[in-house]
Amino acid sequence: MPSPTDFNLTPYYDDYAESKKFHRVLYRPSFAVQARELTQSQTILQNQIERLSDHIFKQGAMVIPGQISYDLNYYAVKLSAKSVSNITKYNGVRLTGVTSGVVANCIGVAATDGTDPDTLFVKYETSGTDNATTAFTNGETLSCTIDSAAATATVDTTATGSSAYIGEGVYYINGFHVQVSEQVIVFELSILVNFTA
Repeated sequence: MPSPTDFNLTPYYDDYAESKKFHRVLYRPSFAVQARELTQSQTILQNQIERLSDHIFKQGAMVIPGQISYDLNYYAVKLSAKSVSNITKYNGVRLTGVTSGVVANCIGVAATDGTDPDTLFVKYETSGTDNATTAFTNGETLSCTIDSAAATATVDTTATGSSAYIGEGVYYINGFHVQVSEQVIVFELSILVNFTA
């Protein structure tokens, strides 16, 4: 899939066309190299890479594997209060419900955006002390240890959503081999929340 951007304009002047059927640009000795020549060389090289890659890879394929996955049970805990001001400090912390005894590991956070409160994304590890409760309850206080000190957070509400995950790697996208960073996108009640795991 060739680039939708037209580079045959100032200052690039990339007037390469496949119909001309040439595959090299020859530079003349003792003459200055023109920007057009360099741009056309890049286009020819990219065209060759794209042809080979189109034969080997599908659009969006992993070239150097990361990983693509989804989670249909991605749990969110919206907070009404917290003892540590920086929400990112809760990331990776083990949380215990003071009332229920439910234990969860915090796998991501999202700071308040003014309308949605601070949110912790958790994976529940053990059920409560009654062996029946499987999630934190509304209004419950959560206890944890942050930077060797006791910390708390108060649950406003809990929710179950889903998430999509893409691991760090190289993917074939629109004729290019693109380096992609690890990302998690959370789908929660039709609201997209993007955060770094």
